[in-house]
Amino acid sequence: MFDLSFLVGLALGVIVTGFCAIGSFNRGFDSVRRTSWSRELDARKRAVVTSRAAAGILPHGNPEGALSEAS
Repeated sequence: MFDLSFLVGLALGVIVTGFCAIGSFNRGFDSVRRTSWSRELDARKRAVVTSRAAAGILPHGNPEGALSEAS
C-alpha cells in the first residue's frame, strides 16, 4: 500500500511541478524576454540600415524610411 501511495504522490507532484514551470515560462516570456528581444532586434535593424547608408547601398539615402519599410 505504501508503494502505491508513493507512486501516486510522485506522479501528482511531477504533474503540478510541470504546470508551474510552464506557467512561469509563459509569464516570463510575455513580460521581460519579449521586450528586450524586440529592442535588440530594433537595434540590429538600425545598425544594418546605418551601415548600408554609409556604404551608399540604400536607393533613396533615407535610413529612417528604409527602416520603416523593413519592419
